Amino acid sequence: MDKPVWVKVNPNFPEPEKIRLATNTLMEDGLVVYPTETVYGLGANAISEKAVKKVFEVKRRDPGEPVSVAVSSLEMAKKIANVTKDAEKIFRWLLPGPLTLVLQAKLGLPKLLMGGREKIGIRMPNSKVALELVRMAGVPLTSTSANLSGGLEPSTAEEAVRQLGKRVDLILDAGRCPISLPSTCLLYTSD
Repeated sequence: MDKPVWVKVNPNFPEPEKIRLATNTLMEDGLVVYPTETVYGLGANAISEKAVKKVFEVKRRDPGEPVSVAVSSLEMAKKIANVTKDAEKIFRWLLPGPLTLVLQAKLGLPKLLMGGREKIGIRMPNSKVALELVRMAGVPLTSTSANLSGGLEPSTAEEAVRQLGKRVDLILDAGRCPISLPSTCLLYTSD
């Protein structure tokens, strides 16, 4: 793979043509490093087995370790997970934000994504770049940190590239992530 395409993007007003470039990469099963409010994520089309497999290969991630997904709306979350009434209240109350809500997955998602389990971690980042990227892609994206498994979670695009190097296709660089810590996970069982 050649050197990844590096795209500077405005964190407050993401330029549509730059986001479209990234979504085109995602729809071709490519990998995109993108900013959230917590850390930089490694994005792939979460409903493509081929793309999800690339995420695990690039991160050198154990196949038994699930990867959460980013959505841009409650409606998108409901397409991939069983969102109960109580879970919907939590979703509306706390998202977008630095929270991953673990819910019962619906059929049809790549098994590798869930680490062989029946649950899926759902995240709706409080980042205009991330939300616009997911919205324009029209599908959930993987939302794992853009680092090698066990490595330091990157709060800048440069930190992500130091670990992942040429193994990604495109980098959306919006500067340092405001929180610079991974999101909190909340395992929700049922109503």
